[in-house]
Amino acid sequence: MPLTGAPVAKLLGEYKFFAKDTVPAGTYQGVGETPTISVNAQWVTSAKQSDDLVYKITKAVWNADSRKLLDAGHAKGKLITLQNATSGLGIPLHPGAEKFYREAGVLK
Repeated sequence: MPLTGAPVAKLLGEYKFFAKDTVPAGTYQGVGETPTISVNAQWVTSAKQSDDLVYKITKAVWNADSRKLLDAGHAKGKLITLQNATSGLGIPLHPGAEKFYREAGVLK
């Protein structure tokens, strides 16, 4: 069932963690390309974790070897990029992750 129109536009306007998306043709037998909505991938941790630990984990997620795993591991993995990592956040960034994204030039 395609998700389009005014209700979707309202939802996208109210909840910034939703994004327009498309289910590619052939994902389901006999079903063509279908407009929908989705949420971006997010890694979630406790605010109780140390800034240094979360910084190091975030940095490890974005190294070249992790990139290869993302690209090969899931159909949407190639769409998870450093450039869009902070788009559509549903919750605040942990200070350790924020530090990494600022150093990487993703946040200003």
